[in-house]
Order: sequence, then C-alpha cells, then structure tokens
Amino acid sequence: MAETVVDIIEGMRKKLAANPGLGADIKGTIQFAITGEGGGSWWIDFTRSPAPINQGSNDKPACTITMADSDFIAMVNKEANPMTLFMTGKLKVGGDMSLSMKLQSII
Repeated sequence: MAETVVDIIEGMRKKLAANPGLGADIKGTIQFAITGEGGGSWWIDFTRSPAPINQGSNDKPACTITMADSDFIAMVNKEANPMTLFMTGKLKVGGDMSLSMKLQSII
C-alpha cells in the first residue's frame, strides 16, 4: 500500500522500466498536478519506451490530471473510486480524457 505520492510515482517508474511496452497505447504525455502538502508535479512521456517520468511541468501535455494528494493516494490504494472522484470534482482531467482512462494498468 502506497503511503505517499512520491512512493506512487517511484512505483510507476519501476513498473515502466521493468515493462517497456506498458502504456504503449497511450501515445502522449500525461501531466500529474498533485496538490496538497505531499503533492508535486510530474509528467510521463508515453511517446518513448520505456516511458520516462520527469518531475516538473511539461509545456504541452496531451492530458493533465489534477487532484489532491490524499485523493490520489486513496485512489491508488483502491480506497476511492476514480469515477466518484471525477464526478465530485476531486479529480480533474484536462485535454484528452481517453488517455487518462488508459492509466489503470500503470497506477
């Protein structure tokens, strides 16, 4: 069970490095904007294999996911439903929403 946003990002980094083809169907850059005390900004470039995860902001992400650190951790730990978070405005998706749906296998 992930306890921090950094734990989750590192877990995704390891998963992508071990499985270079993972996320190959995404074909775009996804920006994570995690708010709150334990948050930060990271982006994943799925146009490359394995997809690198970079800290900071990307100038032209195809999709941006914005949410609070506590909600992100709860979602990854399966304590919160992504659709419920989205419908209640706690998870915001900008740009190509279909790309965010393809992240399930990585998160």
